[in-house]
Amino acid sequence: MSRALPPTLAQLIERAAGWYGDRVAVVEGERRLSFREVETRSNRLANALLALSPARGGRVALLMNNRLEFVEADFAIVKSGNVKLPINPRLVDREREHLLANSGARILIAEASFAEFVEGVWPRLPALETVIAIDGPIAGALDYASVLEKSSPDAPRIPLEEEAASFILYTSGTTGRPKGAVNSNRGRRAATLTMLAEEIDAVTGDAMVHVGSVAHGSGSKILAYYLRGARNVMVGKWDPEAFLRLVERERATGSFMVPTMMASLCEAASRGRFDFSSLKTISYGGAPIAPARLQEAMQTLGNVFVQVYGSCEAPHPLTILTREDHRAAAADPTRLATIGRLTHQTAIRLVDAEGQEVAPGENGEMQVRGPHVMTGYFENPEATAAVLKDGWYATGDIARQDEQGYFYIVDRSRDMIITGGLNVYPAEVESILHEHPAIAEVAVVGVPDERWGEAVKAVVVLRAGATASEAELVEHCRARLAGYKKPQSVEFVAELPKGSTGKILKREIRERFWQGVSRRVH
Repeated sequence: MSRALPPTLAQLIERAAGWYGDRVAVVEGERRLSFREVETRSNRLANALLALSPARGGRVALLMNNRLEFVEADFAIVKSGNVKLPINPRLVDREREHLLANSGARILIAEASFAEFVEGVWPRLPALETVIAIDGPIAGALDYASVLEKSSPDAPRIPLEEEAASFILYTSGTTGRPKGAVNSNRGRRAATLTMLAEEIDAVTGDAMVHVGSVAHGSGSKILAYYLRGARNVMVGKWDPEAFLRLVERERATGSFMVPTMMASLCEAASRGRFDFSSLKTISYGGAPIAPARLQEAMQTLGNVFVQVYGSCEAPHPLTILTREDHRAAAADPTRLATIGRLTHQTAIRLVDAEGQEVAPGENGEMQVRGPHVMTGYFENPEATAAVLKDGWYATGDIARQDEQGYFYIVDRSRDMIITGGLNVYPAEVESILHEHPAIAEVAVVGVPDERWGEAVKAVVVLRAGATASEAELVEHCRARLAGYKKPQSVEFVAELPKGSTGKILKREIRERFWQGVSRRVH
C-alpha cells in the first residue's frame, strides 16, 4: 500500500485561500488584502518568475521593509519552485552586496527606497538578471504592479521536491563573512507545523503584528498565522506606543519580539491607557533576558509570553518555554532562566569536547537534529562539515539539562555576541577594523550592557607610531557595517593576551568584563 504524501507548501497556501476567501489576510496601514487576493497576486508573481527564469531553484532576493508585497512575494517564490533570499534592510550596502553576490541571486524584488543601492551594485552582479521595483522606479528594473498585471492568475502546477531548497538565511561565522544556511521545503513545513502545534494558538480572525523585520525572525511566523486564517499586520518600525494602539485597533493576538522590545513595551504600557486584552501570545527569543525583568513584563502584560530557541541553521522552535511554564515560574522563578524543553520534532544532545554525551546536569555543547535543521551552508562544504555531522548540527551553545528536561544556556563556545536580539560575529567586525591603517591587532568581544544584554567592544593595539581615537574607529565601522554591529566602545591596550600558538585568548579578554556578572542574566 502506497503512503500518501504530505501536502506541499504551495498546496497548504492554496488551501488556506480556499478556506478563508474574503477574510482579511494581510494589513499594512490602510492597505488590506484578502486571502483570495493574496492567492491571485502570488500566482501572478509566481508565473512571472517562471517566465523570467524557467529553471527552478534560482535564488530570488527580497529587499524591502515590512509591507504587503513581502507576503505575496514569499508565497510566489514557493509556488515557482525558487529559493527565497530575504535581505535584512538594516544591513549596509557592502553586506547586501555580499549576500547577492554569494548567493548568485538571479532576481531581486526591491522597494524603490533602495534604488541608489540597487543601481550602484547591479553592474557588479553578473548573475543578477532581473530587478523588479516596488513603489517607484529603479533604473533598468521592471515595475512590480505591471509585472503582476501582465501575468496569469492561475496557480502554477509544478512539482515541489521535499528536499529542494526553500530559503537561505545568511548568518556570520568564524571566517567573518556571512554564510547562507540552506533550508529545505520539508524543513520549512516542519518548522511551521511545529509553531502551530506548540507555539502559536491562532484561530481564524486572529492577527499577528510584525514589529521586527520580516526578513528576520518575525517573518518565520507569517505562514503559520496565514494557514490558520489569521491576519499578518505589517509595521514599518518599532514604536511601543504605536504598537499598543495598533493592537487595540486590530484586536491583535500575537507578536514576536526580542527582549529589548519587551522592556520598552512594558514602559509604554505602564505610562498610558491601552486596551491590549486581545493579546494571547508574544513569542520572544534571540537574546538572554533576566528572570526579574521577565516577571515584570508578565505583571504588566499578563501571561502571554512564549520563549523559543533556534538559529538560522536550525530555525526555531527547537525548544519552547510555554505560557504554562511562565505561569509555573511564580512558584519557581528559576524556570524563567531556561530556554524550555524540546519541541516534538527535535532531538538534542549535549556533548563534551571529545563528542561524548555528558551526564544529566553537566555542561556540554548543544547539538540538535530534526527536519528543520539546515541541509548545509550554500556552496560552502568546509563550513558545513565543521558544524554538521551525521545530521547533528553543533550550535556552539554550552548548556545543561535538568531532571525535568529543561535546558539552560550556560555560555557560548563560539564568540558570537547577541546585542538587542541580533547576532554580531566578532570576526566580521574585526575584519573591518583591520582595514584601518592604524590598527595592528584587535579583538572584539561582548561586554555586559543593561539595555541590550551585550554590547560590542573592540580592544585594540595600534601600530607603532600610529594614532587613532575611539570616535574615529567607531565611525570607520559605522560606514561599513549595520549600526548594531559597530563597537559601542573601544579600549586601547599595549598588547593582547596570547596562547602558546600565538592565538589571541579572547576568553581572557572577555572575562575581565564579565567578572561577577552572569552570562545568562543581564
